[in-house]
Amino acid sequence: MMYETNDLYLAGYLQAVGCVMQSNHTEGSKTIFCYEQTDKLKTLVEDYYNMKGTCNAMRFVSALKNLKNIVYQKNNQYNYDNQSNHQSRKVN
Repeated sequence: MMYETNDLYLAGYLQAVGCVMQSNHTEGSKTIFCYEQTDKLKTLVEDYYNMKGTCNAMRFVSALKNLKNIVYQKNNQYNYDNQSNHQSRKVN
């Protein structure tokens, strides 16, 4: 079973503490990050939302940069696909 979130900062925290993102996908303009559902992950998510989670600041910043790149690439692809689908094409 997979745990999915569109919370960029939660995903950054999970990566900073060693969780491996299994996949990602888009739903509309949102990027969804997917992690394997484990007891450890559940505890980490609870700690994050209860403001008890801690991690190395440099790892967190690095994880956020990587995730933002994923989001940017996905959004650009989404925007490109939408523009391509709506352009009128002239046939000569």
